[in-house]
Order: sequence, then C-alpha cells, then structure tokens
Amino acid sequence: MGVKKKAKEPETPAKDEFDPLDIVSKKPHTVVLMLDSPEEHVLQSACEALYKFAEKCDENRQELLNLGALELLLKQVLSEDKVVRRNATMCLGTMAQNANVKKELRKLSCIQPLVTLLGPDEDVLCHEFASLALSSMAAEFSCKVEIFEQGGLEPIIKLLSSTDCDVQKNSVEAISLLVQDYHSRSAIREMNGLQPLLALLDSEYAIIQQLALESLIQITLDADNRGALRDLEGLEKLVEFVGNKEYEDLHVQALQVLSNCLQDVESMQLIQTSGGLQKLLAFAAESTIPEVQQHAAKAIALAAKNGENRKIFHEQECEKTLITLLATDNPGVQASASLALAVMSENLSSRDVVGKLDGIPQLINLLNNDNPDVKEGATLALANITTANNTNCGDVVDKGGVEPLITLLNDAKQLVQANAAVCLTNLATEESWRSEIQQRGVVPALVQALQSNAAIVQSKAGIAVAAFVCDADSRNEFRAEGGLPRLVELLRSGNDDVRRSVAWAVLQCGNDLPTATEICRLGGLDVLGEISLSSSRQSGFAKAAMECLLDSNLPAKYALTGSLSSNNIIQDGFYDCGPIRPDSRFLTLEELSSQPTDAHRPIILVNSKNPERKTPSPVLAPKEPEKSPERLAKGSKSSKDLKNKSKITREREEQKQKEEEAALSEVSATQQEEVPTWQPPTDEVLHGYIEEVRNTIQPLSSSSEQIVALASFVSDKMGGPVDRESLSTFSYELPIGQLKVELNSNIIPIGKIQTGIFYHRALLFKALADRIALSCSLVRGEYNRAWNEVMLCDEAQDGQPKFPPKTYIVDLMHLPGRLMSTDSPEASLYQRL
Repeated sequence: MGVKKKAKEPETPAKDEFDPLDIVSKKPHTVVLMLDSPEEHVLQSACEALYKFAEKCDENRQELLNLGALELLLKQVLSEDKVVRRNATMCLGTMAQNANVKKELRKLSCIQPLVTLLGPDEDVLCHEFASLALSSMAAEFSCKVEIFEQGGLEPIIKLLSSTDCDVQKNSVEAISLLVQDYHSRSAIREMNGLQPLLALLDSEYAIIQQLALESLIQITLDADNRGALRDLEGLEKLVEFVGNKEYEDLHVQALQVLSNCLQDVESMQLIQTSGGLQKLLAFAAESTIPEVQQHAAKAIALAAKNGENRKIFHEQECEKTLITLLATDNPGVQASASLALAVMSENLSSRDVVGKLDGIPQLINLLNNDNPDVKEGATLALANITTANNTNCGDVVDKGGVEPLITLLNDAKQLVQANAAVCLTNLATEESWRSEIQQRGVVPALVQALQSNAAIVQSKAGIAVAAFVCDADSRNEFRAEGGLPRLVELLRSGNDDVRRSVAWAVLQCGNDLPTATEICRLGGLDVLGEISLSSSRQSGFAKAAMECLLDSNLPAKYALTGSLSSNNIIQDGFYDCGPIRPDSRFLTLEELSSQPTDAHRPIILVNSKNPERKTPSPVLAPKEPEKSPERLAKGSKSSKDLKNKSKITREREEQKQKEEEAALSEVSATQQEEVPTWQPPTDEVLHGYIEEVRNTIQPLSSSSEQIVALASFVSDKMGGPVDRESLSTFSYELPIGQLKVELNSNIIPIGKIQTGIFYHRALLFKALADRIALSCSLVRGEYNRAWNEVMLCDEAQDGQPKFPPKTYIVDLMHLPGRLMSTDSPEASLYQRL
C-alpha cells in the first residue's frame, strides 16, 4: 500500500505586499477618491466610470464638480499613461459642458493642458473631447483670448481635416466662437484655415456645414479674408451651395457670407463675370422660403451701399427682383426688400427704373402695413426714390401716397416719422403738389411731429416745416396750431442738425410780419442772438434766420445792429429805444410804455396814422369785387369746361377766390374786434410832415434834388443848422425832458421833437424818405451820432449817369443837404466826435 502524499501548503505572502482587493463602488464619491490612486489600472477604471456617469446628465456633472473631481481630472489629463490620459480627457470634456464647471476650469488654468491634447500624437478620442472642452470654454470672451494666446487656434484648424466627424464638429464649433475675436479672425487666414472650412461645406452632416458657415460669416467681416476667399474660389462655391435645394435649411447662413463678400467691388465684379450674380438674383426671386428671401434682400442692401456695386446691381436689373419681393405676404421680406430698394435708389438710374416698373404703388400700399419695420423700409424707399425726381414725386401724389405719409408723421416709430417728413419735403418742390398736400392737413401733422423727443424727427420735421410753411395761409395755420412755441424751443437744442433745420423753418416763417412778431415775442430773436455769440452753435442758417426776423422787426434790428438798409422801410409803429447788447432782451413798445417815466434816453416813436382814421370808416372796408362779364362767364361755365382746364389753372382760381373771401372775412372780423387796451400815441405833426414832403419834395426831378431838399426840411423842423463849434451848447435834452414830463411817458412821437441832434434828424430823414420812395439807409454811431447813407451816380459830360453809384453821407446838422463821400475827411468828422 502506497504512502499518501501530503498536500502542498500555500506559500506565505510577503509581509510588504497588499493582497489584491476587488471593490464594487456604487457611489461616485468613492470613485473620485480613487483618482488619487498611484495605480494606473485603478485610474483607468475610475476615469472611465466617471466619464460614463457625467455623460448621463448635467446634474451628474454638477455633482462631480461638488465632489472635487475637476482638479484631480485635470491632473490626470497630463498622465504618462495613454489610457488614463484618454479617459480623463473624455470625462473632463463631458463635464466642461456644465456652466459651473466652465467657471471653475477658467480658475484652474486648463487651457494649456487641453491645447496639448490636440497634438498629432494623441488618439482620436483625446482630440474629440479636448476640442469639445475648448469649444465649451470658447463661449467666454476671456477664454477666446487665452486660447489664442496659448496657441490653440492652429491645432484646432488642423483638426478640421480629421476623418472623425465628431472631431470635425467640435473643432469647427470652437473656431466659430474663436473668430468672434478679431485676433483669431485675422490669424486664421495666415494659418491656412479658410480652405478646410470651405471643404466642410461638402460634409454629409448639416451641423458641420452650419458651423462652417457661421465661422465664415465672422471671418468675412475682415476685408483681407474676403480677398483670400476669392483667391480660393470660395465665392463660386458659395453660389453653388445656395443654388443647391438640398441645402435649403442652410441658405440663410450662406447668403450672409455672400453678403459680406459682396461688399467688395472685386467680389462683385468676379461674381458678375462668372454669372453667379444673375443666378443669385434669380434664386432670391424664385425661392419659396421667406427667411431666405429676406436675407437675400439684406445681402443686396449691404452690398449696394458701395456705389460701384449699385451700378453692377442696376446692370443686372436688381430692382426688378426687389419689386417682386415686395409682393410677398411676409413682413420680413417686405421690410428687407424695401430697405434694399432704398439703398439702390441712391443711384439716379435706379430711381427711374423703380418708377417705370410700378414699384411706387406697391411701396405706397406698404405704408398702411401694421408692421413697423415694413413702414420704415417703405417710407425710406419712397424718400430716396422721390429725391430730385419729379416723375416719381408725381406718381406718389397721383397714386394716393400723400395721406398715408401725412398720417405717418405721427407714427410710433421715430425713423418712420423722419422718413415720411423727408418724402413730403421732396413732394413740396412743385407748387401744385405742395398746395394739395397743404390742403390735406400737413401743417397740423408737422406741428405734432415737432413735439417728438427724437433729434432725427425734429430735424426732418423742421425742414418739412420750412418747405410747407412758405405762404401767408400756411403760416397763419402753423401759428394757429401752436407750432411757433415749439419751433422757438427747438432753437435751443443741443443737436446741430436740429438747430440748423429749425433755423431754416424760422427763416421761412419770418417772411410774414405777424409770424415774425410772434416769434420775437416768444423769445426767438433772443435765442438766435445767443446762438450768434456762441462759437460752437452759430451757423449760416441761424444767421439768416436772425436777419430775416430783424428785417421783419425793424425796431429790434436797429436796436441790435444799429443799422437799417435802404430795403428796410420804416412803417408806422417803428420806435428807436437806443442800442442794446446782443445778450439783452428786446422789449416791445407796449412793454416799454408800462415802465415809469425816468431820466434815461427817450424812446422815439414813428407813428403817422391819420387821426381821422382812428374809427374804421365804411369807405375803408374793401368792397366785394364786382363781377366783370368775364368773371360772370367763368361762373357760368359748365362742369365739362372746368374739367378741360388744367389742374394748376383750376387750383389758382380756387386759391384766388379763397383769398378774396378771406380778405372780406378778415375785414369783418377786424371791425368786430374790441379796441385794444393800449394803442401807441398818434403823431399828427409827423402826418403833416409826410403830406408836405409828398407835395413839395417828391415831385422834384432827381434823387439828388430830393435828398438836398429833404435834408433842409428835416434840419428846419429839428432846430436848424448848428455849427460844429456850437454843438456843445446846442441844448436838446431839456426840451425832450419837458416832453417826457408833459406826456408822462418815456415814449415821444418824433414829430413833437423840435430840437434834435444827429440821431433824431437821421431817424426823421429815413422815415420821410421811405414815404416818398427815396432810397437811403440809417446807421447809428457812438455818442448819439447817427447818419443817413444814399447812393448816387455822378453825371458824365453827356448828362447821363455814370455807374457804378457812389455812397454819400447826408449832412443834416451843419450844412443841411451837403453830400459827403463816405471815405472823405468831412464824413469822418460828421460820424465821430
């Protein structure tokens, strides 16, 4: 019997070895702790498990962040073990899609390690998830800059050519975000990134094509990049892409790239030569996708901002395409097409074409659209189309565009208001159209538009006011509607354009004496005076407006400027209150009359109204015009004859009839008015002077004789000749002071002054000369000096006048009637002490 063998006893393990342990963990906290393990196979498993956990949902990524996994993973992406590095990158890339994770990664300086993982030696999964992490980080501007500075753009560009679609997608997405920064946008051309981006347009994945197009949209904002794209035949590829119906959902982005490229004349010429432009326009007109049509119109509008491009579009009959787009029912397409037409209409030939293609009626129809963008585009197009084009202006009037344009003056959108004002201003160039627009209520609408707080509306409405408030009736209406206070208020605007346009409107209103007087009463003259003293606000418009107001308010003009030209005719009611500073307020005669009598310089009044005419006489009331046989014939004409008349003739006759009726009603209203509480004193003596001058001096044969005779007349009435040596003893102040006491007023009618010096005599001479149509000016000097200047021609030997005429100063003090050449020593002595 054999001996039974003993079983081999197990070897006793070494004391320094750890027995293998298989752990099954159900909590991520445990696995996160394993990331600190020195064992590579543990790290491999832990990173893989955490990746799978993070991939499930965003809540899991947040939990891993809270457990402190991020910093440990970032450490492992630099591991020497390829599997650990790959799994850690997969987990980190997945976690980076969480917003809070991205914030923490920015603090941990993760960009450089991630860029390192894009190297050619790494496997595809490292590329995929490292680029995923970078694309997530690139959404933040600070990270865009850091990625660029850490050299991340170039390896990302190289990954565009990867055979893995996920790597391509993540890389192109990262680029689409990076090129939003101009540094990356400029560098991508130097790093040869355009060619691989164009190649991605052939991808079978729509998301990759979309991201490539979004990248190109940003890249082509740079002119040099557009040039490089042309060299790579990118324009042809984009036109081909747009023409492919398979890519309809991406046509909008492709059109945006083309829109950027077509800003360059070189691109436009290239695409025209290749036939691509014609294809593009045909595609825009034939497309059934509103968004595509809208962006096609936007592309045209952007490219057409260049004058050369507008010519090329015009040659390709682009206007026809845009007018076709106006007929769609989509507001976005209508608005974009209108704006494109507006830009195209900066070309003179395009304006004619739009009118001939019946684009104006379609634009007028859009004025009633509820969409504010459509109204903005339509009004802008009409404003540009009617600029310096009478044919189009006539079409707008005839096709019913006036009323909606007037309505839009008070639209809720400011640009619509401004565009409508510009269009109506264009229509006002023709008298018949202007009259029709005025009758339709444009003046009240403009008064309301001036109330806008938008500078663009105030400016354009101001110009429109200047265009329409240009006759007595419209000025009366504007005044009655309360437009003048707002006009004066806008003169104080801090906007240069507003001040200029409103000053132009004031200039037009100032041609009417009642309106000019009201503007002065509202302080308009004071504001214009302030503007004239400002080095930054003054302008030619304000200067012209002030001159116009002063010409309509001669007392103010003489007080402020010290001069009245021969064209400034002194009327009854003129007064000389003495010189005032430009920054002082000019007071009306009624305001001056309410001041207590003082010892200051008196106010000299010119008011020769015949005292017999104080009470209105029936004789003075205009009689109703008698109807001549011709007029009776006109009144009995049949409606058929009236229709045969031209429109302008009918309008003129109607306007004349209205003026006659208005004159009758005005007289009737005047007779019914109550007597004002204050009337300036009547100067019966001056009235007698005027009658005497008309009878004795006006009939004289020559101007020089009239001047000499009038000078002697004035001198006699004002105390006679005074020697230069006797001037200091010539007492005139006492008699004038006595008159102030006698009248109990600072206002003295000039006829009551029997002892006067330079400024009294010069004013009287001017007032009388104006009544007999004797041309002369009035100039104020210093120290109570004033003089009159006249223009006379010397006589030649043959007795004919010798031109040009010369300027002379009339002596009214020393040798009455003496004519002194303005550059002579005696004239200088006469003007100064």
